[in-house]
This record gives sequence, structure tokens and C-alpha cells, in this order.
Amino acid sequence: MKILKHLLSAKFMAVLLFIMAAAIGTATFIENEYDTITAKELVYNAKWFELVLLLLLLNFINNIKTYQLLKWKKWSVLLLHFGFIIALFGAFVSRYIGYEGVMLVQENDTSNQIYSSEPYFQIKVHNDSIQYNEEQQHYFSQVFTKYPKTKFSFPGSEDISVEVISRITNAKKEFIKDVPGGKLFLHLVLPGRENLYLHSGEVVVKQGIPFAFNNNDREDAIKFFYDEDQLKVFAPFEVNKIDMASLSVEDRQGGKQIAQDTLSPNEIHNVNVRNLISFLGTQVMISSVEKKAKLEYISTENNDLPDALVTNIRVGNQLQNDIIIGKSGVRMVPTTLKCGGLFFSLAYGSKNIETPFKVGLTDFRLLKYPGSESPSSYESDITIKDELNEVDESYNLFMNHVVDYGGFRFFQSSYDWSNEQNKKAGLDPDITILSVNHDILGTWITYLGYLFLAIGLLGTLFNPSSRFIDVRKKAIKMRNKRKSVLALLLLSICFGSSVAADSSYKYKPIPVNQADSLGILLVQTFEGRIQPTHTLAYDIFHKISKQNSFITSDGDEMVPMQILMDMMIDQSYWFNQKIIYVKKGTGVGDSLGIVGKYASVKDFYNDNGTEKLEKQLQISFAKKDIEKNIFDKEVIKTNERMNIALQAMNGEVLKVFPKLNDKTDKWVNWKNPYCELSIDSADEYLSKISLSRVFRSYLFDLVEAKKTGDFSKAQSLLNFIKGYQIRSSNKDLLLTRKQIDREISYNQSNLFIRVKNYYGYLSLFLLLFAFWSALMSSKESFLYKPVNFFLWILIGLLVVVFGMHTYSLIIRWIITGHAPWSNGFEALTFIAWGGVLAGFLFIRSSKITLAGTSLLAFFTLMTAGHSSFDPQLTDLQPVLKSYWLVIHVACITISYGFLGLGFILGLINTINYLFLKKGNKNLKMIITELTYVNEMTLTIGLALATIGTFLGGIWANESWGRYWGWDAKETWALVIVLTYAIVLHFRLIPGLKSKFTFNVASVFAFSSVLMTFIGVNYYLSKGLHSYARGETPVFPVWAWILIASIISITLAAWFNKRRQKII
Repeated sequence: MKILKHLLSAKFMAVLLFIMAAAIGTATFIENEYDTITAKELVYNAKWFELVLLLLLLNFINNIKTYQLLKWKKWSVLLLHFGFIIALFGAFVSRYIGYEGVMLVQENDTSNQIYSSEPYFQIKVHNDSIQYNEEQQHYFSQVFTKYPKTKFSFPGSEDISVEVISRITNAKKEFIKDVPGGKLFLHLVLPGRENLYLHSGEVVVKQGIPFAFNNNDREDAIKFFYDEDQLKVFAPFEVNKIDMASLSVEDRQGGKQIAQDTLSPNEIHNVNVRNLISFLGTQVMISSVEKKAKLEYISTENNDLPDALVTNIRVGNQLQNDIIIGKSGVRMVPTTLKCGGLFFSLAYGSKNIETPFKVGLTDFRLLKYPGSESPSSYESDITIKDELNEVDESYNLFMNHVVDYGGFRFFQSSYDWSNEQNKKAGLDPDITILSVNHDILGTWITYLGYLFLAIGLLGTLFNPSSRFIDVRKKAIKMRNKRKSVLALLLLSICFGSSVAADSSYKYKPIPVNQADSLGILLVQTFEGRIQPTHTLAYDIFHKISKQNSFITSDGDEMVPMQILMDMMIDQSYWFNQKIIYVKKGTGVGDSLGIVGKYASVKDFYNDNGTEKLEKQLQISFAKKDIEKNIFDKEVIKTNERMNIALQAMNGEVLKVFPKLNDKTDKWVNWKNPYCELSIDSADEYLSKISLSRVFRSYLFDLVEAKKTGDFSKAQSLLNFIKGYQIRSSNKDLLLTRKQIDREISYNQSNLFIRVKNYYGYLSLFLLLFAFWSALMSSKESFLYKPVNFFLWILIGLLVVVFGMHTYSLIIRWIITGHAPWSNGFEALTFIAWGGVLAGFLFIRSSKITLAGTSLLAFFTLMTAGHSSFDPQLTDLQPVLKSYWLVIHVACITISYGFLGLGFILGLINTINYLFLKKGNKNLKMIITELTYVNEMTLTIGLALATIGTFLGGIWANESWGRYWGWDAKETWALVIVLTYAIVLHFRLIPGLKSKFTFNVASVFAFSSVLMTFIGVNYYLSKGLHSYARGETPVFPVWAWILIASIISITLAAWFNKRRQKII
């Protein structure tokens, strides 16, 4: 009973939550170091992990009774526990009932075969009348590998055992000659230079033809016999023979007819090594006869090769050894053998699952960048044919656009070629690879759990009987009681930069005012958005170089609009400018042969004009997203930047000409065939010119104008293009001059940079005056009113800056037409906004909190300004074109703001403990007040993080076909939830109830947020959300210093607390 009581205690539940968080977090590193299979075997699919989940489930159920949650006033906490119980039950259903797999469909063909994502060891045994089947799901991990084995009985036979005794990874077959104890082998070379090694007594079917060596079992085989050092052949058909050893070089290269010997069918004929025999349209070279040779598998580093499983088959006392070829994720290839009078078929790999309908592939398209062989996207036109339900429907399937039918969900995964020749010839792939998911029951049970969780979490924030409301009341009460004195907190941050340039040749750039005249011209982006060319220039240059301006090799500083214009009229100059960003530490720079992190377009080409990255690009792009490493991902991104630069030089990014009467409102660039047509066949003048000619003339006039300074002709042609847009475009698409000016103003204003700086200045003074005000010993003090006055002025200024921040987000929302949290840059700006909002929500409880949020906003926006985050104004990517963007990402990003505020408050309180003395009641009350505020902050952050994480699972199911796949990003999002759930339950655990423990925990718990938002992207590899892999970037020195400082402050605070004997 004591054991059961202990297992169902709050303390043990916290331990279970910690074990789960630590386990899944560690699993992401195991996956990064080894592979996904090892992570699954050691953690995700392990029985001990299932036991942890089961014990958690029992603890949640027990908590309903222990804490009397069936009372109405505790309805929100009850729903919270019900939600976790149901969600965990749904996870068990998904694991044991649902399944995933892959379907391969060739063009103009259909398939109803799914190959499971889980590997199976399959055994089939039969005699003339009975068949026995068995299969075991089994993974081979790189750590603590277990081998499958089984024992069973077969009617009329002795006991049977099948056991894998060893595994040769990435096995390659090697033919070894002159080996002691070796066997007799015949070596033949088949068409396509395929080697066939036949040992004496063997029959093998290759390329549709049975070959036998010293074996008479098959009458239709071509049979070779070796006796007394003489090789002979017997065939049921006519065979022609050429003795290649007797031919001279002139005979082989002269092109003359070579005499052949005809070997009549059904007779034995002598043949020799180096004889070329021809039959049934096939030519086979007799390479050698080896008397002491063996064929064995060796391990290699080629992950594309299957594994070789050495297997023992025992029937009674009879033992036979054979090799099974297979691997996880690879279709089964059965190995057949005979032992003890029974026929065995053994296989390992993905098992075959049939669907009740067929999927056909009408067309597969691999889209490429204009003028390049680099792939940009791919999609499939599929049909679903269900004869039982009389369904024959067509669908367009592409990345992140799924198709649902009959309880199955299909999404585009990858592609392949039906033969190697087509691939080498550069033809489009003709096989689509679809990932398939079948898990309706588990999905909907889990969705129900998510719903209860969301209602329960939100309920805890508003339920009058909840812990949150109780803590809020205590915080307000404590603030009203507080009167104390302490020291001042001073912070200073210094930044410095310097740029030096030297040049011997002064380059003359295009004037800024002329560039701005092109900047107001409307353009359609690749995604279809209509925007000023000014915005396009900023987006393009930032995407290419991760910068907002550029200093040329001649020392001229240029803005993006100048650069875009100049790239079109002076291509040779910009071809050699190092403007393309290449991420360090990825290996791409080494492949290009550059030093530093910037390359020119010229650096991407060999001297003969071929692309340096062409072969690697084909390999990297064909991989599944989850299999791409840091080099694969960065080589694709870097090549994309180079292609954008090329398109900018050619003017192909300027889709400024609307197609008349086009239903899709498509705009094209000047090189499109549409622009070669006459502008207006009914007009005498316009019928003789084309849009392409107008734009070409505009470029020529710009070249001349750069020399003369007279841009009037170029401006006249630009005005003509603007007029054509007005006449030819859908009027609903065109931006007004006000909208254009607003967007250009936004581009030039750098609002977020200014807001960041204001937050930084205000945070210093707010912290100073908030502590000063909080520590005043008496309101009657002559300094109290001035300090309080300045504090409210600072709060008023913070309101103004927060208004600017809000305005920036609203303007971005208006300009883009979607919520401003669709990428990393937007997410960080929104996290900063959410953090400051949290500070204002708790202003009644603590003004120090508001100062902390200002500091948090400063650091968050500073991170957003880092080159890794793209501030581009874009339409949404396909996966983001969903209402889930507004809900899921908003919840997650705002939760980071609240949790970040918890970090700041925890750190402030930890520093307070450095100065705390036993008799200092006032400082104790400040700590208590901030602790209450911190708990409320973390409660809201946890609620939002939990809801956001599970809504992300729903979105993943809508986009990728599964609601949970232990992807590194979603795993660490769950770690956040578990970590903060533990921290907020410290109050229920003896020994961890102190305010000091809670505040320190809120500081270190924030590391889970940093790991999710930054660490997964740069230090973990295998996941759909991750952006880097392989050799990780160097961890910055300042981060180590910061971590060491926080640990030192914590230890010093703990020693002071212990020395002062403070509880």
C-alpha cells in the first residue's frame, strides 16, 4: 500500500514528468548523433517509456480523487486532467492501431500497395499442403542492438527456430578469389556490366533468364557444367559464341563482321573463359571459373545499401545458414531456402499493406528555376479509383497539400526515376513517392483530449476558485503592504562597430532618386503578391545577402533599390561582387572554393561554365526533408540565393506586365513569350512594338543615362510601363498611391529597429526608478514624489513605444494581408509585443515587472534583427496558408513572451536574494510580490504553450498527415510544457515549496524555450522544422559567459540565503 501511495503521489508525478521531459529531450540528441531508429528504440518506442506514460495516466486519474476535482468550483482543473487522460489514451490508440507507410506510383500506372514505415521480420514456412506465417516488428538500432528470433511448431515436423545471429550494415557483396576453403564459382558478366557469381549447384534468375551451374533442376535454364578443368554449356535454344581472347585490337575496333560459332540447342558444347555467348537477344561474357572463391557481404558507409542479416534456420537437428537482405524503409526481398523438408521464405523490411482502392499517377512535375537545372518544387496529379464505391476522382498533390480518402491521408514526400538512364539524361522523374497515414480513431480521441485541455487551461485563468485568481489577489495585497529600502540596480550595454573600405577604382552607381522612380512601379512576386518594386528590391537583397545595404568593392554604399536597378544594366560588374550569403560551418563554402561567408555569382561556376553544385543539388533535393543534413539544406538555400541573383540580373524578377484577360491575373517579366507579341494589333504604332522591346529599350536608355546623367528617355518609357499596368490589370489588384507610399515608408522607416532601441533605453531607466520607488521607506520622503513622477513618465513613454510596436505589427498585417507571425522574424517581434503586454497586465501587481518586460522586448527584437531572420514581406507559403497560423503560432509566440517575462522576474528575484538579510522584511515582501506575479506569468505562458503545441499537432495532421511524429521541434515544444508544469507544481512537493526554488527554476526552465526556438534550428538535425544539421555552429562565447554568470548569481544567492538562515 505504501508503494502504491508513493507511486501516486505529487512528488512521484513530478519525477515522472521530469523523466519524460529529460527522456524525449535526450532522444532528440540521440537522433542527431545516431539516427531516428536508435531514438525510437531507446526512448519513443521503448517499453519503459510506455510505462512512464502509463504511470502518468494513473497519476492523473488518482489526482481527481486526491484533490477532489469532481466539485463544481474545480471544473477547470478537472477538465485539464480529463484532457491529459484522453490525449494519452489517444496516443496509445495511435501507436497500436494506426499506421503509416509509403506508396510509390509510376506515371500512367496505378497502385494499391503501401509499404509500412515500420520494419518487419517476416517468416513464411510451407510444405505441399500447409503454410505458416509470422511477422515481428523489429528495429535495428546503433546502440544496444537486439536480434529477432522465434520458435514455433509446424504440423508433421520437428520444432523450428529462426534466429538472426549478426547484421552487416549497408552491405555490399564482394567476390573474393583464392580463399582457403573456398567453393567453385562461375563468374558471368551480363548486359549492363552486371556481375553474376554462380557457385556450384546453384540456379539463379537474372534479367528474366535462369542460369544454372552444375545443376539440372530447371529445364528452361542455360546450364553450365565444369568437369576436369573444362567448362561446358547446355541450352534449350540456339547459342552463338565468339572467342574474344583470339581477337586482335584491330578486329574489335575495325567494325568488320566477326565470325561466330553456332551452338545447336539441347546439346553439350565446350566453352572457355573470355567467350562471348549470345542467345535470346542477350550477350553474356564468361569472365572466369574460380575453384577457391567465396561471395560475402562487407559493411560500407553507403546508407543507400541494404543490410545483410546472417540467419540460422533450425528444423529439429538440421541447421542451415543463409543471408537475408533488407532494411528499415526498404521493400522486402524474400530469401527462399529449403531445410528439413520444408520451404522457407524469409524477409526483412517494410511490409506490404493493400488499400481498398487504387491510386493512379497522371503526371509528375519537377519544377525548376528559370534558366537552371536546380529544382524549386514538385507536385503530382493523382487519381483515386474505388470500384466498390464507384469513385474516380482527380487531385493535385504537392508539398503540404494533402489528400484524404477512405480513412487514408496522402501527402507528397519525394520522387524517383523508373530507370537510371532517364535520370542521367536529365529527364523528369516519373515515380511519385507518397507518404500515407491511417489513424482516424487515435486522431479523433486525441483531438477530444486537446479540446478538454484547451477549455481547462483557459478556465484556470478565469475560474474564481482557481489557483491563478488566488495568487493574483495575494500579489495585489502584498503590493499594498510593501514598504522597504534596498540598493539600486544599474545595467549598461555597449555596442560598437566599424567598417573600413579601401578601393583604387571608383564605381559610379545609379542615382538614388532614379532608382526610387522604378521603386514605385508595381510588380507581382513569385508567390503572386502585388507590391512596389521597392519592397521587392529589399526582399531580394536581404534574401541574397542577409543585409539591408551593400558596400561595393569600389567603396560605394548602395541601398537595395539601387542594387536591383544596377544589376540589370551592369551585369558583368555584379557578377563579380560578393553579395551571396553562404552560411559558415556547413561545407558549402568549401564546395564553392571561397573564404568567408559571401560569394559572387562567378564563384558558383567552373571555368567551363558548369555549375559547381549541380550534382550535389540533385542528390540533396531528392532526399526526404527529414533525411536532409546541414549540407543538403544549406546547399539548396545557397543555390536558391544564387538563382535569385541571376534572375535579378536578367530582370526576370520584375513581373511587371499583366497578361490581358488572364483568369489567374498572372503578370509576366519581359522575357516571357507573351511580351514578344505586339502590344495592340489595332493601333498603328503599338502594333509594331512589343512589351519586351519597351523594357529592353528602357534598360539601354538607363545604360546611356548613367554615362550622360540624362534619365528623361528612360523615365518616359517607365511611365509607359506604369500606364500599361493601369490599362491592362485587374483594377482590384492594383495598389493605390497611398498604399504604395505606405509600404515604401514602412521599408525605409526601420520601425522595429527604432522600437528596439527605445525599449533598451527605457528598460534601464524603468528598472532604476521602479526599484527606487519600490524601496522608498516612506511616502512622506521628499524624493518619493519626484521618483514616482519620473516613473510614471517612463511608463507613459513605454506606452507610446508599445503603441509604436503595435502600429508596426498592424502596418505589417495591413501590407501583407495576413497575421504578422508567419516566419521567424515576425514571431520574434510578436513575442516581444506579447512580453510587454504581459507587463502591462501585471502593472497593478508590480511596476518592476513592467521594467523587466521592456528589457525582454529589447533583447527579443535585437535577436529578430539578426541576419538569420528574414524580414521579407511575403504572401504565405502553402503550409502556412491556414487559419491555424493565426491560432497556433499566436499561442506559441505569445507564450514565449510570458515565459520570457518569468525568466526576467526569476532573475531579478534571484539577484534580490543576494542582498537579502534576515531582518529585512520589506525586501522579503518585494520578493514575495514578484514571486506571485511570476507564478501568474508562468501559468498564462504554460496555458498558451500547451494549447499552441497541441493545436500545432492538429495543424501538422492537416499538412503532413500525422498529428505527432516526435519531430525535434514538436518534441521540444512538449518539453516546454512538461518543464513548466513541473515548476508550477513545486508548491505541492515537500522540499521544493520555497520561493527561492521557484524563482531559480523559472530562470533555468527558460532554457527549454531557447532550445526549442534556437537550439533545434541550429544544433539538432533531423526534423521537418529544423534548419541546420551536421557540424553545428560554434556556441558563442558571450552565451557561455551569460550562463556562467547566471549560475554564479544563483550559487551566491543560495549561499547568502543559507548564511542568513532564510526559509
